[in-house]
Amino acid sequence: ALLGLAEVRDQPLATRGGLGYIKALRGPRTRMTTMRNMPIMLSLAALACATPLIASDSRDAEIRARTADAIANLDERGQKLAKIYLKDRVAGDPVDCIPRTRLRRSTAASDDVLLYDDGSVVYVNTPYLGCPRARDNTMISQTPVGRLCSGDIVLVQDLRINVPLGSCALSEFVPYRKVKKGG
Repeated sequence: ALLGLAEVRDQPLATRGGLGYIKALRGPRTRMTTMRNMPIMLSLAALACATPLIASDSRDAEIRARTADAIANLDERGQKLAKIYLKDRVAGDPVDCIPRTRLRRSTAASDDVLLYDDGSVVYVNTPYLGCPRARDNTMISQTPVGRLCSGDIVLVQDLRINVPLGSCALSEFVPYRKVKKGG
C-alpha cells in the first residue's frame, strides 16, 4: 500500500533512502555543476541589469519623436507660438517632473502640445489623450509638491464664466535648451 505523507515523515531515514539520499542532493556533483554554470549565470545577470537601460534609451527616443511629430503637426497659429518658445533650442532627454516654482509662464500651442517656460528651459508636454480646449482657456494644476509630474492632472477652465471644461493627464516633459554657441 502507498504511504501517506504523514507516514513517510514518521519513518526512519533508512527506509526513505537513508543518508545516501541526502549526500546525493549535496554531493560534489551538484557543486561542480553550479561552478560550471557560473559564467552563464553571470552573463544572464548582466543582461538582466542592462535591459532596462537599453529600453530606457529607446523609450526616450520614442518620446522625443512623438513630441517632434506633435510640434510638426501644429496649425499655423500653434507653429507661430512654438517658434517663439522654441527658437534656437534643441530637445533633450525626457524627464518625469519639472520644478513648478521656477515656471514663468505656460501656454497651449494646441490641445496636444503644452509649453512650460522656466526662463532657461522650455518643457514641452504632449498629454496622453490630448488636453481638450486647453488652447483658448486656462490650465490649472494643483500639486501638493512644488513640481509637475507625468501623470498629474491639469484642469481646463474658462475663467470668464468660471466653468470647468475638462482635464487631461500630463505625459513626460521634453526639455528644450538653448544651443550653446562655441567659439
